[in-house]
Amino acid sequence: MNGWETVPCAGCGSASAAPWLALPCADAPGGSSAVVTCDRCGLKRLDPRPGPQALSRYYEAAGQRGYNAFQGRRRDARRQALWEWIRDGAAHPCGRRHGWVPFRGALARWAFVINLDLRGRKGWSILEVGAGYGDLLKYWKDRGCEVLGTDLGPQASEAAGNLGLDVRVGTLSDLALPHRSFDAAVLCHSLEDLADPNCELAELARLLKPGGMLHIAVPNGQAVRFQVQGPSFMHLSFPLHFWFFDPANLESISRKHGFSLAGPMRTTTRHHALAHWLEQCVSGPRWKATQEFWTFLRLSLVQPHGGDVLRVQAVRDG
Repeated sequence: MNGWETVPCAGCGSASAAPWLALPCADAPGGSSAVVTCDRCGLKRLDPRPGPQALSRYYEAAGQRGYNAFQGRRRDARRQALWEWIRDGAAHPCGRRHGWVPFRGALARWAFVINLDLRGRKGWSILEVGAGYGDLLKYWKDRGCEVLGTDLGPQASEAAGNLGLDVRVGTLSDLALPHRSFDAAVLCHSLEDLADPNCELAELARLLKPGGMLHIAVPNGQAVRFQVQGPSFMHLSFPLHFWFFDPANLESISRKHGFSLAGPMRTTTRHHALAHWLEQCVSGPRWKATQEFWTFLRLSLVQPHGGDVLRVQAVRDG
């Protein structure tokens, strides 16, 4: 099958699914792939999808195009300082770093899909799966945490090493890390990339201490913009993203591996929607941009969890 494969649902194991979004692709068997919806649990998945050998070629090509996970720290010193100042609003809600600004915590939660509260947690051990070039790891290390990252790309490990970070190549099961050795784990736009999310979540359950925190951010399978834009939805990232969770099946797969939600799931559209519409107004037909905007608003009224990115915080059960 040209290095492509078909797999069952990661949420429930069912092989039965209904087509949801056709995706023409010359490399795929028959010249087409699709996002399909599991008939049993509703989890969306890419079917067929690139197998391991084919996938490595796509990641290499994506890295050359500036794939977001591999961009690294390309901000100038002033922008980097601003990035850290805003993020400190969530990491240090009492405002002990860089002065106190009332809205800074809310701004951080709006701007960033992953925010860890670091109050009283100096020396916290944090594991990031899919760390890329280590942007978040560098931030947490500079604030007194012990950090370790994993990534499937050797180029990510090398670039992170230049920042003084330990980012290891491979899956968690490949690395055989010590049992109950981390206080927190982060999957920031990486769970959707995994061939089998169950393997990584089961290993995270083994690696986290009882009460340890798990932070997940993934593309939202029921995002309004996914429905409106289809193949142009920015988080589709075809053919690199395999899974598109909605709140129900993300909670289900988390509970299956011993995690309980620490609060309500949240979604965010952030600035991407506005940027996309502005770009369309400038470079494309304004009628199309206007039509898409009103469709987005209409669907948003009936879909409270219709934002682009699904965010969840969970606790490792004791």
